[in-house]
Amino acid sequence: MRSSSLFALLALLTACGGPMAYAPAPTALLPSATLAQAAAPRHTSTPTPSPVPTATPHPTPTLAPTPTPAAPIDAPFDLAAQAAALRPEQAADMDMAAAWNRYTISGTLDVEARQLRAEQRVDYTNRDSAPLDAIYFHLYPNLGDFGGSTEVASLSVDGQAVEPVLEAKGFLLRVNLPQPLAPGASASVRLGFTTTAPLGASRSKYGAFNKEAGVLAMASAYPTLALVRGGAWDTERPDPKGDFVNSETALYDVSLRAPADWKLVTTGAAVGYEVREGVQASRFVSGPQRDFTLAALQLQEASTHVDGTTITSYFRPGSAEQGQQALDAAARALAIYNRRFGPYPQRELEIIEISATIFFGVEYPGLTMINHTLYSSNTGELEITVAHEVAHMWFYNAVGNNVLRESWLDEAMASYAQVIYREETAGPAAAERELASFRERYRSNRAAGRDAPVGQGNSAFGKNYFAVVYGKGTLFIQALRNELGEEAFDRFLHSYYQQRRYQYVGGGDLLASAEDACGCQLDTLYTNWIERAVAVKVP
Repeated sequence: MRSSSLFALLALLTACGGPMAYAPAPTALLPSATLAQAAAPRHTSTPTPSPVPTATPHPTPTLAPTPTPAAPIDAPFDLAAQAAALRPEQAADMDMAAAWNRYTISGTLDVEARQLRAEQRVDYTNRDSAPLDAIYFHLYPNLGDFGGSTEVASLSVDGQAVEPVLEAKGFLLRVNLPQPLAPGASASVRLGFTTTAPLGASRSKYGAFNKEAGVLAMASAYPTLALVRGGAWDTERPDPKGDFVNSETALYDVSLRAPADWKLVTTGAAVGYEVREGVQASRFVSGPQRDFTLAALQLQEASTHVDGTTITSYFRPGSAEQGQQALDAAARALAIYNRRFGPYPQRELEIIEISATIFFGVEYPGLTMINHTLYSSNTGELEITVAHEVAHMWFYNAVGNNVLRESWLDEAMASYAQVIYREETAGPAAAERELASFRERYRSNRAAGRDAPVGQGNSAFGKNYFAVVYGKGTLFIQALRNELGEEAFDRFLHSYYQQRRYQYVGGGDLLASAEDACGCQLDTLYTNWIERAVAVKVP
């Protein structure tokens, strides 16, 4: 998220036992059970550059009416439809569908009122080790940083009405189950809700949830399942220094009605669209994703195709040149990361210019939102911000992690992807300059006495968050590369993504992948860089 604000914020901020595998423990847990913490198992050649595509814009055709009916809220989940969101080569990913919960959402987006009014059914399976007497949802719009609201009007479990219980000032919805849900058992939770976004609030609130300048951005606008481990729920309130949404992979089938003169852009792909009397009815399926986001747009657009994925850039009327630059950067990044990490599984990827103040770029599954100020700048920040956010499709969305407790796992990997991007597009000297920016800021931070362990929760950081999580974390990946050598580092990048995608990992999992790639022990390197604040040799 605030990832690409690194370049501005770091300059300001610097001026002024064994690693955990799988699921880091939240600080606030209900009930009082202790989260299981599995121990991590023990266990390049320089890539040949290939031509990187330059995106050629062409008008994205208006969807022809395809009156695929909306998914009935009470019908069995349409698992077969989900493959439409995936590239054909990745359709086999759906073989893992038994591991994912399923959302069916049907509603109306009132753009004028900035409201989503919807019914939601969640087919939930208890994949935990303990019986559950309740299920928790996060209501992110009720956070002060969002400046909006989600109100739950109705709630039932397997057809039996249940009284909604709000906790943590409305951030948490507790759904008390009529009877305990045993491990492996399933329940159907149905909610009626209304979510309202603020108007023109980008200067003081989270711009990804806001209506302004031709964009109604509705990030995390639905009740989102919380994580549970050992009967203990993740109820931690997000620290605004980092990302908000901590979630596991799921499947979404979303049907929406909205004004026909606003284009709906969402996670996943459209499988149905028709217009009647000025109202569009659209249906979207997600494929395996870590979240679902929605935006209604009145912007211009250009698109291109890379490796079977359609990339579309949406931009304001006065930003055509910069909108093309964003498209070009996304196309180059996608081609590079497909080769260096493994194939992006989705058919679509969107880049949207939005009004924002507190971040340069923010990632959501299949969709990134970029601060409008970068579209009027000639500093090169737009290109590298897009490259960073596109990398989050691999590290955050596919390979998930606790963004509240171990945010370095996705932010350091996405930041190091910037170095790889520069290396592939402009050569070793450009890659070194990119790395030097992280090096200089981390060294300044350390010289000021603000060094800290990388692998701690966001709330434990002060003004050193960006310098440590992004700066020191990125330098650790370079140190890892130096230790492994080029061939083993390349194996690590591929195996970490291919073997961990759709999982929810901890630092121990990254360490295990690196050790497997080199056949060596990396405990000391990992501990000194990630778990301690000690003098390290900065690469």
